[in-house]
Amino acid sequence: MYEEFPILIGEDDENDAIILERALRKVGFENPFHFCRDGIEVLEYLRGEGPYADRRKFPFPRVLITDLKMPKMGGLEVLKWLYHHNECNVIPKIVFTASRQANDIQEAYKFGANSYLVKPGGYEQLTEMLRLLFDYWNMCEKPALPTNC
Repeated sequence: MYEEFPILIGEDDENDAIILERALRKVGFENPFHFCRDGIEVLEYLRGEGPYADRRKFPFPRVLITDLKMPKMGGLEVLKWLYHHNECNVIPKIVFTASRQANDIQEAYKFGANSYLVKPGGYEQLTEMLRLLFDYWNMCEKPALPTNC
């Protein structure tokens, strides 16, 4: 369904990660995806460092989905890092968070978020949101991506 479309997800909440994984499978997403539990791990993945050095096992993602509130380094800091690293900033960046704070929304877009989505309250709304999200990104032309940042 979503050819050559690996995604990287920054999500620290184990329950949210489980629900998100189930919803991804329900909408038919069969390509690789990987969860990172904090922003430091997201950057290690993007840079291909440590356990993420094998790009056959951990392909460079076509899209980054990140929560804002994570330990060690939050999603906003990940966006800021990408903003200052032009070679990697071409990756589509989607904020997926519970925060509706105007300042969070403003800062996310300021530092390159392509979309800002508030986590829905129910599973059916989540699956519909993901279906629409991936249908949209699947139709879009996407830039060539680096193998590492």
